[in-house]
Amino acid sequence: MMKVYFAPFARSLRILWTLEELNAPYEPVRVQFPPRLAQPDYLHINPLGQIPTLVDGETKLFESVGACEYVNETNGGDLAITAGQPGRADYLQWLWYGEATLMPPLGAMVRQSFGPEESRSPAALAEAKATLFERLALIEARLEGRQYLAGDRFTLADISVAYGLNLGGMLRVAAEYTPNVAAYFERMKARPAFQAAAAQA
Repeated sequence: MMKVYFAPFARSLRILWTLEELNAPYEPVRVQFPPRLAQPDYLHINPLGQIPTLVDGETKLFESVGACEYVNETNGGDLAITAGQPGRADYLQWLWYGEATLMPPLGAMVRQSFGPEESRSPAALAEAKATLFERLALIEARLEGRQYLAGDRFTLADISVAYGLNLGGMLRVAAEYTPNVAAYFERMKARPAFQAAAAQA
């Protein structure tokens, strides 16, 4: 059985959500944050001390989006748009947009909001927020007339992007989401699999 080492609000939510969508069996293992200080034995599982880690026998995956793809493939899921299927390029674009484009400003906002007091800067926080909303504008445009980001169906691309929107909720900026983004986020949160995953992480 797969194990998912997770912590609240971490990228592990993506993996748990994927497993729940597929009704796949797994063992959730909560890790105290930050693990380097709170749970140093976790370094034997993930030498970087980062969350999440997916363990499947001898296989370990530290990257959340890659782990979601692995879970989908291993469990025969239909949450990916594969080579040759319509919407493949859109799927790849938005799958990685959630991590490579949304997460840098969100990560900066987390550091500026919850990091050491002496390293916080209101100007840096404002800049990160402005960058986030510039990047959300592309999602707003993409969702015009669409329910999902790729292929007219729910995919891992939605899990990737919606995790970032959920983190924005923790950072108290969800009330400022533009109409399409806000409606999309509500649809994602209404999914039973999201709710089951979020109840843990």
